[in-house]
Parts: sequence; C-alpha cells; structure tokens
Amino acid sequence: MPGSDAAPPGKRGRMLPVFAVLSAAFVVAVAVALGMGAVTITPGEVVRVLSRHLGLPLGPEPSFQADAVLWNIRFPRIVLGLVVGGGLGVTGAALQGVFRNPLADPHLLAVGPGASLGAIAAMVVFGNPTVVALSGAVAGGVVTALVLRRFSGDATPDPSRFVLSGVALGAVLTAFVGFAVFAADRAAVPPVEFWLLGSVTGATWRTTALVAALTLAGGGALLVTGRSLDLMALGEAEARHLGVNVDLTTTLVLVATGLVVGAGVGAVGVVGFVGLLAPHLVRRRLGSRHRPLLAASALCGAVLVVAGDLVARTVAAPVEIPVGLVTAALGGPFFLWLLRRSLSRGAA
Repeated sequence: MPGSDAAPPGKRGRMLPVFAVLSAAFVVAVAVALGMGAVTITPGEVVRVLSRHLGLPLGPEPSFQADAVLWNIRFPRIVLGLVVGGGLGVTGAALQGVFRNPLADPHLLAVGPGASLGAIAAMVVFGNPTVVALSGAVAGGVVTALVLRRFSGDATPDPSRFVLSGVALGAVLTAFVGFAVFAADRAAVPPVEFWLLGSVTGATWRTTALVAALTLAGGGALLVTGRSLDLMALGEAEARHLGVNVDLTTTLVLVATGLVVGAGVGAVGVVGFVGLLAPHLVRRRLGSRHRPLLAASALCGAVLVVAGDLVARTVAAPVEIPVGLVTAALGGPFFLWLLRRSLSRGAA
C-alpha cells in the first residue's frame, strides 16, 4: 500500500546484510580501538575492566594501569566518537533528503562553523564550563541551519550552487571563529585547531552523557521525518499533494540538525565530511527509503569516526593528530568527485 512503512520482502533482504556488515564493523572498530594505543591492552583485560565497572566482575582483578587507561580515557573517548559520528551520519542523510541534494553535509553547509562560533561566543561571555560550550554550540548550529532556508530554493535545480553558497557562508563563519579565538583569553577558549579539525582527546563521561542525550533527541526527531522525506523526494508539490507539511518537515530537520551537530561541535570541534560520506556509503545498497537510510548512516558515521580516531592516535604515535585531518583526507577527494559529477550533469 502507498505510504506504508513496511519494507517489501526484497528490500528487507537487502537491508539485513548491510546492517550485519555495519554491526560487525562497529564491533571490530570498538574492540581494536580499546586495545590499541600507547598502552596495549589485551581483550581479556578489557572484559575484566568493563565487567568490574558494571558490577559483575569476571576473572582476576585488572591491573591499575589497564583500569585507568580504559575507563578514564579510552571508553569515554570511543563512546563520544561513536555518538558524534552517529550524529553526523544521520544529519547528513537527513539534509541530503530534505534538500534532495547529494552534496549536502552539515559542515560543508556551514552548520559546523556556525556551532563553533556559537560555542566560542558563549564561553567568552559566560565562562568555560561544558554546559556553556554545548549550549552556545547548539544555539549557533540551529541558527545557522535555519539560515540555510534562504539558499534552499535553488537546491533542486542547481545542487552545486547551493552547496557552494554554504561553503562560502562556512568560510566567513570560520574566519570569525579565528578572530574570536585569537581575541579571547587563551585559557578560556580552546585553540583554533580544535574548532577547525576536531579531536575527541580529553573526552569525559560527563561530556559524553550530555552529548549523547542531545544527539538522541535530535536523531529521534530526524527518524520521525523518514516517511515525509520519502515523499519529498518526489518533489515539493507532489509531497504537499500527498499531505506532507513540507515547511514543518524542513524546519524540524534543520533544528534537529543544529541540535545534533552543535552538541558534537561543542564537545569535539569540527569533524568534517562524515555527514557526506556515511549516507553515500550505504545508500547504494539500501536504496532511498529514509528510515533505514538514516539508521544505517548513523551506524556508518559512528564507525568512520572511531576508526578515524584510531588512525589519528596511532599513525604518528606518540604524537596524536586531529581526527578531522583523517576524515578530511578521506572525504575531501570524495566531495570533489561528487561536485565534478554534479557539474557535469548540470552542463549536459
């Protein structure tokens, strides 16, 4: 039946292998990230530390070093990476759906830089606690996401022009980020590299919990829009005829995107291109139904950030490089390829 959310048997058969592969990649990425680093920790020690903190101790007492490294450093760092990556993946898929634009990405469309500027402004005015940074970043992200509506009218006929407008806005906001950082008290505001390249170094359980709560709220709102996004893929006029409130759906997607991206930026800075890469990596196998696409993009984004962070802290050990450099090295060439393909289609 039209409008039903149930997937046909053939589509369900395609979904199961995709989610199975993503789930396996998720488990492998987490397991490797927990064990590898400046201090190598065996899987047995990982299990003993985790079981001890869950109140169900298994085996002998883990070493003090393993417990401290895992519970205080790696676990919160990995969980925060999973949450931020999942948020970027689901917002990227939602933006590509609402604007019907394969080039849409929350950071390319300036939401990330806007969130950075909001976080810095809040820290300068109110101080530097975690809640202040996250609140300012969420406010900056939501405002910037809503500004995108001024550009959205041209998104369907000329996707590249829409994205380039977002890139230009992001460049302006990034310049203001630089001005604000250098003008502010260096002890009160993280360095400009944090806001431009992103890093999950220094993650704490408190920060992770706050970001997870905001991301779950925003991600849940995006999942609710799945059926409306399916109908909007037919075109705005057709979607309105089928009963979709296009304006409300667009606003909900943009506000939820600002919430999710702002929470991530306030905690780890800008980690670019994950929102672009994740949906494209799963869409070819899943098709265009948005509810499974949003969920799979979140899972893929989580894997990308955790794997990218593992590379970032091991490739030049003992020096750690920002995870944003790793995702840019992967996503930048992919974006150029998509942009070239978009321009070629526009010229045809």
